[in-house]
Amino acid sequence: MVEKTQHTVDIDEVIENPLFKKFHSIGLIDEIALRNEIIKREYKSLRKNNPTFDAIFILSEKFNLSDSAINTILFRKRVKKKVFTGI
Repeated sequence: MVEKTQHTVDIDEVIENPLFKKFHSIGLIDEIALRNEIIKREYKSLRKNNPTFDAIFILSEKFNLSDSAINTILFRKRVKKKVFTGI
């Protein structure tokens, strides 16, 4: 059985990386997935001091998304796309 591990990544550090900027400039970055990851991290931070509804409202205002869209991002399991590696 293969054990899955989760890695904690500092998104701000990744975004500042020149290689990330190069990948972004040639269209290799999934901006929706990146935005969703930022929303999830901000939600966790907001929940430390805010009720669920308030945290979702704050995020919906910040990202110009409906509360339903924020709920979907936060709580619906996402099927990850396969990446073609050329192999």
